Amino acid sequence: MAGLIDARIATAVARRMSGDVSGIDEGQRAKLESDLESAVGRSDELVASISGITSPRPVRWAIVERPDWAAANIHGMSRLIEPLEDRIGSSLKAVPAPARFAQRAFVSAEIGVMLGYVSRRVLGQYDLLVPESEPGPNWRNRNSPTGGASLYFVGPNMIETCNRLKFVPEDFALWVAVHEMTHRYQFEGVPWLRERFFGLIRQYMASLQLDPKSLARRLADAAKKIVTRSISQEERNAVYLLASDEQRVILDDIQALMSVVEGHGNYVMDSIGAQVIPTFERMRKAFDKRRDQSNLLQRVINGAIGLEMKMRQYELGQTFCEAVVARGGNEALHALWSSPENLPSLSELRAPERWVTRVA
Repeated sequence: MAGLIDARIATAVARRMSGDVSGIDEGQRAKLESDLESAVGRSDELVASISGITSPRPVRWAIVERPDWAAANIHGMSRLIEPLEDRIGSSLKAVPAPARFAQRAFVSAEIGVMLGYVSRRVLGQYDLLVPESEPGPNWRNRNSPTGGASLYFVGPNMIETCNRLKFVPEDFALWVAVHEMTHRYQFEGVPWLRERFFGLIRQYMASLQLDPKSLARRLADAAKKIVTRSISQEERNAVYLLASDEQRVILDDIQALMSVVEGHGNYVMDSIGAQVIPTFERMRKAFDKRRDQSNLLQRVINGAIGLEMKMRQYELGQTFCEAVVARGGNEALHALWSSPENLPSLSELRAPERWVTRVA
């Protein structure tokens, strides 16, 4: 069966949505490459000094364009949902071929619109779906949107953000590199974390119920929750609203894991920034102000595609890390990575003292 996503359609739509970057000249790109060349190496040393995680092998990194970032994430999304394809394929056999093709094209275009929009905002990414190996002289993969790099930075967004907010380019490059390098340390340096993440994703995919009756029942339950306003902050999105009780348990585990990963990344980024980056405070205030001043349309779009949930993950996880360090120092926080059992639940993320008592 053909995949659920037509990568050609999704990539073409994402490219159209990614915006014009013709105002960026080669001199600006060369400056960014020079700044990141220094920043990536230094961020490796800095993250090793504060994270409490064993240093992984040297990283392969690259500067990419917005469509390349979107194409890499379309590929990654297709891989993540592969377990659904056989199950959905059997249920779609009774659907006429033209309708199947139309449905696939619509889903692909929708994903292209979403990732094209996000590609204008994202600065960098550690891609845990890219296989890591020693970065020898011939490591680049021409068939990969990122050239085979697992750590990549969206060049136009780095340059435009730096120019618009009048940041010091070297400071900004280091600040972003530290955050993404922290994610690489998490998934490459913690031996069980990658499997924990993918295990939860597989578990969630296996739990999905595809029959119309169960979907209709969940839609009715969701409507009731909206009317009665009995919805927690984490459930204010379609994924949670349409989830069964079993799925909500898995989603809570995924949400807790990603809050730890994102929050720890922000904590390390800001801790290092405060120590070694002269203009850190100005950059942090500028980013906080930019988010506070986003308009209603941006907030609606961000909520629909999950960016607001991601920002809550940053906030919840970072607040947790700061509270743990305040109570037990960095050594207490390092206990996060000792074993899967040490990961906090959502309730412990909201009450860090309970996690410190249990683990640290």
